[in-house]
Amino acid sequence: MPMSRSGRLKGVRMRTKGFVSFLLVATIGISIWGCAGQSGQEAKPASTRLGPQTPGPVQTQPVAKPAQDTQGQQAKTSKGFELRVNCGAYEPFKDKLGRMWLADQELDSTTTWGADDGMTVEWAEAEIAGTDIPQIYQYERYSMGSYVFSVPNGTYTVRLHFAENYEGITGPGLRVFSVSIQGQTVLKDLDLYQTCGGPHKALVKEYNGVEVKDGRLVIGFTPNIENPEINGIEIIGQ
Repeated sequence: MPMSRSGRLKGVRMRTKGFVSFLLVATIGISIWGCAGQSGQEAKPASTRLGPQTPGPVQTQPVAKPAQDTQGQQAKTSKGFELRVNCGAYEPFKDKLGRMWLADQELDSTTTWGADDGMTVEWAEAEIAGTDIPQIYQYERYSMGSYVFSVPNGTYTVRLHFAENYEGITGPGLRVFSVSIQGQTVLKDLDLYQTCGGPHKALVKEYNGVEVKDGRLVIGFTPNIENPEINGIEIIGQ
């Protein structure tokens, strides 16, 4: 069961899920933008490489429409494709660089991408350290199983944005979850509070060389302690 939340719940809908397994990404390059130590201090990127792992099943629903990018244009190749989602948000916005972030949505037969389930919350009063785009982290989707995106076959960079805003998480070990991309675990037992040294600190993780061979890019979430959460997703064609 989802944990209780204060804040403003938006668009709570539950959906049944089908069962689909996906091809393993052979190698994914990772850049980690660490959490800020002080308010206003930008996170610094670091790089590493992730070797192959055994893929696992991903639960999802079919996507019926052809791929579209952030501007709503139908995409035929991965080159130049850009899609940004402000997870949990109910309105799109443009950031200071002029990039469009789409409002969140759930996956069904009429959408090209979305979350398979979960709930959303707004943290309007949260002061987020380590970013110059705090709006991304003031919205959240939690308790979802996956996000599925219909995209052209090709290679992508995926950026995941996180921040621990829930006041019920008061220390390490109270929320722990794992994240996969295309069936490969890229974040195992992520504890945002421990990783960032406290709440309200932006964390960005970047994965390069994500291959799509079947027209779908799947980001999966597995709970360990309490519910997974995410604040933003970027998918950039290489």
